[in-house]
Amino acid sequence: MKEVADIVVARLLVSGIREKYTGSRTFPTHNELAQLAFSLYESRGRQDGHNIEDWLRAEQELVRHYA
Repeated sequence: MKEVADIVVARLLVSGIREKYTGSRTFPTHNELAQLAFSLYESRGRQDGHNIEDWLRAEQELVRHYA
């Protein structure tokens, strides 16, 4: 699952959401978290019941990325 999160984070950055070292923000936006959490949900085959786990995973990956 970590590989999926890394790929999605990379795609978010390539799409222009934010470059890693701009110094502008230090925490991901709600939209960035939602996009990554939804991508994790999709990578799981759209299995319901893991929304909190997906959200927390997205937050963990993006916060790590912004650090």
